[in-house]
Amino acid sequence: MKSYVKPIVLANEELAEGVYAASGATTADGETSSDCWTVSVTKDQSDAGGYCTFRVAATHSQNVTHISTKTVVTVVFSDTVTSAEFEGFTASVSGSTVTLTRESHANAYYSGDNFNTLLKIWSNNYKTIDVISSGITCTHAVNVQGGFD
Repeated sequence: MKSYVKPIVLANEELAEGVYAASGATTADGETSSDCWTVSVTKDQSDAGGYCTFRVAATHSQNVTHISTKTVVTVVFSDTVTSAEFEGFTASVSGSTVTLTRESHANAYYSGDNFNTLLKIWSNNYKTIDVISSGITCTHAVNVQGGFD
């Protein structure tokens, strides 16, 4: 296996059953970790002059020892999104799903990497749009010792 890609888990409260996806990543002390990032997406401003803003805050765990070459945040909204903008990330839109990608970010090795930035959303219903679910993944690269963790 040359590269490790973490699965993404999206929560949807309207579903009748839950799914657990174990990542297989290990922490520095050898414990299994299902996620090396924590992320939250909250509404910041309903009407910012034709669009709305959401605060996306994420932290990479200081207990996970790997190099991250790509971070992907996926946010599903309650309505169709026409455009999105997020500083430092490439934003792509497909219906009500916004995917934010940050490539070649290799300083998540014991760094406690953080970001806390506003996501701008354009939608026909921007005053009432809300977050349905969000998730974050991290693409691992081989560290200097030849391993992933």
